[in-house]
Order: sequence, then C-alpha cells, then structure tokens
Amino acid sequence: MDALKNVKILVGITVKVTNPLGEDFIGTVYSYTTQPGVLVLQVPTLSISGNSYNYRVFRTNQIKELTVLSRTVDESSVAQIHPVDPNKLAKIVQRNHDSYNLIKKTQNSEVSKEAQTIFNAVYKTMPNVRWEGNSIVILDEVKVDPPYLVANVKRIHESPDNDDDEGAASLVKKIIDGVWLKLEGERKGG
Repeated sequence: MDALKNVKILVGITVKVTNPLGEDFIGTVYSYTTQPGVLVLQVPTLSISGNSYNYRVFRTNQIKELTVLSRTVDESSVAQIHPVDPNKLAKIVQRNHDSYNLIKKTQNSEVSKEAQTIFNAVYKTMPNVRWEGNSIVILDEVKVDPPYLVANVKRIHESPDNDDDEGAASLVKKIIDGVWLKLEGERKGG
C-alpha cells in the first residue's frame, strides 16, 4: 500500500489494482482524490467506433494492492473526457438502463448457442418474446421447449375458436425451421 501514499504522482501511469475479492484491474490512473479517498482507473475497451475507455472507481480503503506496471506516462492513452450536459444526463442514464434491461431480458446464459440463436430470430420477428426458464414463450400463446425443434412448438392455450394462436405457432415453426436450416448449412461449411 506504499504506492497509495504517492498515488498523486501516479496520475497517467499504468497500474494494476487488486480489490479485496482478488480481482485485478489494469489501466491508467485517471484521477485521485484524497477526500474521500477515491482512485479512478481508466480501463481501455474495444468498441465499434474504435478504442474507448471505461472508468472504474475504487475507494482507496478497498484496494488490497496497487502495482505500478509502467513508470512512463503515455499521453495518447489518457482519454479526454468531454463535459456532459446535465440536462441530457437523465436521458443518458435511462438509455443505458433500458439497454441493460433489454440484454438481461433477451439473453439466457443457461441455454445453448443454438437456443439463443433461435430466440434472437423469433425476437426479431415477433413482439413479446421472453425466456421462461429454458423455454421460449411468444405472445404468451406459444411455447418452445428444449431442444427447440419444430416438434417442440406448442400452443399454451388450446382454443378451437382462436385462429391467431395457430397463426403464431405456424410462424414460430417457420422461423425455427429456417434457423435450423441455416445452422446446419453453417456446420457443413455452406
């Protein structure tokens, strides 16, 4: 922790920060504030638009270890943060929150890659698609259970006078059939 005593001179230098859980974060010291004891680490990330940065904020009393990895300051690695219009801040936070919720709602880490591909295809085509455990539920009318084959498409409510249910099930079957044909073609190299 001796490095924390001299952290003011570390601004712009590459360091490794280890938290109490043993997780390591490598980046450039972006800023340090003695009161309340906060270290901001600039961590490089890749995005569609090229290099960008995330910022990790650490309370200094929660840093288990700080290791200097490079003693020279690379001016090109220090990102310039532009001011944020406070009037737009609520919209930015809401957009990021909505984006996170969409990912959380549409991604299922418990299923196979093929199952997620089928879900994504149905989700792009039809409204109101969600995961229910490992099953895909569409419009609260159609359910697809593992292994996500056309034969696994079932109407949730069997209703003889509701042709919309059959239309939705038929469309889901077509989508799933198309996805499996595409996946099979990719496996064969075509």
